[in-house]
Amino acid sequence: MRPTPPSRTGPQKFRPPVVILAGGAAGEGAASLGAARQVLKAAFAGKSATLVSGGTDSGIPGLAGELAAAMPRLFVVGYLPRWPSSGARRDRRYGRLRTTPARDFSAAEALLAWSEIIASGAAPADVALLGWGGGRIAALEYRIALALGARVGLVEGSGRAADELLRDKGWACRPNLERLAADGRAVRRFLFPRTQPRGGARR
Repeated sequence: MRPTPPSRTGPQKFRPPVVILAGGAAGEGAASLGAARQVLKAAFAGKSATLVSGGTDSGIPGLAGELAAAMPRLFVVGYLPRWPSSGARRDRRYGRLRTTPARDFSAAEALLAWSEIIASGAAPADVALLGWGGGRIAALEYRIALALGARVGLVEGSGRAADELLRDKGWACRPNLERLAADGRAVRRFLFPRTQPRGGARR
């Protein structure tokens, strides 16, 4: 059974672990999205988490909607502008959609997400951001998460903003940044690390 969404008028709730999925809503080719789909399905299979993404039904945010529909243990929250001029459509498969008073995507959506995550009591260091490709907005999301101290994993070879940041000497040396192979098991280990010795409880 899908977890009950939190009240739309009360404080936002983010059941741990919290994972931000960032990447391009447009500009990701069919081959890249197909590869991302397989990696994400393997990484999240059987897991419970709050997944945060872009709220539209295209590109990487659309894959978050697919996960929401296929995996009832995930609660998926989307952040998008109230009146996106790009013509992007809201993905109703998300458990919750939050909007900024903007006419197109910008850093505002990432900042609103982070403000609500932190207000809910989660520490940035306990949040994982997974990045796949992406353009200008994703590049901002990656840097905001790194600057806040979140764990950031970028899939090497996924293209565009992810690979550009991994080549940027000023950012690639950050201790909270990981290069990830495009492999479901590698991404799963990054997103859901063991927090207890063997035999103990897992996150």
